[in-house]
Amino acid sequence: MLATDIRRLFPGLRDTIYLNTASMNVGCTPAREAYELALGRWSAGRFDWMEAERAGEEARALFAEIIGATAAEIAIVPAVSTAAGIVAANLPTARHGENIVVAENEFSSNYYPWLLLRERGYVVRTVAPEGDGVSAEALGRAADSGTRLIAVSAVHSANGYRADLAALGQVAASSGAWFFVDACQAAGAVPLDVVHDGVDFLAAASHKFLLGSRGMGYLYVRHGLLDRLLPIVPGWKAARTPAESFYGPAMDLSPTASKLDASLAWFPALAEQAALGIFRQFGITALLDRNAQLAVRLQDALAAEGSAFRPFPDRHRSTIFSVPVTDTEAVMARFRRDNVVASVRAGKIRLAVHFYNLEKEVDRVAELIGRA
Repeated sequence: MLATDIRRLFPGLRDTIYLNTASMNVGCTPAREAYELALGRWSAGRFDWMEAERAGEEARALFAEIIGATAAEIAIVPAVSTAAGIVAANLPTARHGENIVVAENEFSSNYYPWLLLRERGYVVRTVAPEGDGVSAEALGRAADSGTRLIAVSAVHSANGYRADLAALGQVAASSGAWFFVDACQAAGAVPLDVVHDGVDFLAAASHKFLLGSRGMGYLYVRHGLLDRLLPIVPGWKAARTPAESFYGPAMDLSPTASKLDASLAWFPALAEQAALGIFRQFGITALLDRNAQLAVRLQDALAAEGSAFRPFPDRHRSTIFSVPVTDTEAVMARFRRDNVVASVRAGKIRLAVHFYNLEKEVDRVAELIGRA
């Protein structure tokens, strides 16, 4: 029943098997209707931007609930790179021996901002993955008392390796470093608990597993660090009371993470409110449990078809699968003939399940890959 009820909200999937949410999600009916209503009002000169601002605030609260935070700890930003840039810009000029630790195969949005800190005197220590991902032990060997920040992905975008955030958080805490997590491939897909895992900063964009569209994203800042961060490009949204802060001469910044907000993208915010409502409608835990069940189903189906895919241990499994095949072009051609949408990353077929997928769809995809 859950699968049927969810699927009604995604009519565009009627003739498509979509396993590409790691690139971009499929638009749901509530988000589409929100866009259409906004466009109609805009074209008639009746668009209410304050309604969009209220939608942004509800989205902020919903995202906080998904990751185990409070709304006061969430800034609204357009992308992970923006979030990382804000944190990087708040690190002072390095003293002798101060360093940043990051995996060498991080997605560029969680890599370039830290590399640029070399210009401020930091040594950037890049850690090679050991097999499928970077372990807490490997990061621990790279970190020391001079480490000021450790950056990781909660789920790696290429191979789906899910990091042990709690263990990595302990490494950061033991060295006194800030702990930054790119959760773009994790938020809305797998359980997250920033308090339990000792996360200082967590960033996610909305256009993947959160069901939103490009232009909306979030930065979590642990409450105890809010006073240490200043906005980098502050505008009226950074104020304590934004609607009363259009002009100078005074500047009274928000005491919450909203002081780091970018100006809100109004149309995406309205769609975001509608899309995130699906998590509230069905329950965050129920949807994440369905994701886990679909991931196991795909893993088992690949094994049954004799695929060369080798699964991660359960604690490192996510909703993303990187499947080695002999001929990626041939497999992608079969996918196109069968209306399957997927990606190729690092020379392998990348599949990403989400709760709007059906069991029969993952079975069919495994069959199409077969022993390729």
